[in-house]
Amino acid sequence: MTIKTSKAPYLPEPAPKIDRRKAPKKKQAILDAAEATFVQRGYYGSSLRDVALAAGVPQALVSYHFGNKEGLFRAVVERRAPANAAGMRQSLQEAVKVRSRAARLEAVLRAFIAPVVERSMRGGQGWKNYIRLLGHIANLPQQEAFVMPVPENYEAVVLSFIEAIRSIYPELSEADLQWSFYFYQAAIAHILIESGVIDRQTNGAFKSSDLDKLLPKLVSFFTAGFQSFVKAAGR
Repeated sequence: MTIKTSKAPYLPEPAPKIDRRKAPKKKQAILDAAEATFVQRGYYGSSLRDVALAAGVPQALVSYHFGNKEGLFRAVVERRAPANAAGMRQSLQEAVKVRSRAARLEAVLRAFIAPVVERSMRGGQGWKNYIRLLGHIANLPQQEAFVMPVPENYEAVVLSFIEAIRSIYPELSEADLQWSFYFYQAAIAHILIESGVIDRQTNGAFKSSDLDKLLPKLVSFFTAGFQSFVKAAGR
């Protein structure tokens, strides 16, 4: 017995009708949905369809504004990058004014993470998603093409912090300086995603989401680590 089937012709989704008055709000809604989707599903686990469903818009509208997924991801990173980077730069400008070398090092290390924690804790859900997304991106292979908007927007800021530490302790070898700061970045990348590891390990006594309590301990720990290399260099 032969079963006859009919294959309906593929009909592409019609081009969206754009209401110019509502377009900016729709575009922001798509970016908000994309932030949350990329954090929850990761870059490769997310699709334009997922974002469209989360934003409550046709997928064609997402494509109209951002092209493909890589274009959307770039837009997500770049939307908040200027404000975030500016906050870090301003914090660094204040930190380098501290007179004592030891206190200035601690101030610089604090300046690197404090503005980011402030936005994550008190900037609203959008900033929370964005900061967590940056943490996830930092843990990905950096040769991936879609990751590039992050170094393009933040690498100059990062290098300015490294240079600030170099100016405080010129006796530090380049290896000790670079590795130490890399360890600091790696710790921050894990911390900002609020993974819940310490919650599980301590049966809830300590929470990875409590960034305000975590920040001073993190800075104190890494200040001591940097200074241990400084002491070794002075022997």
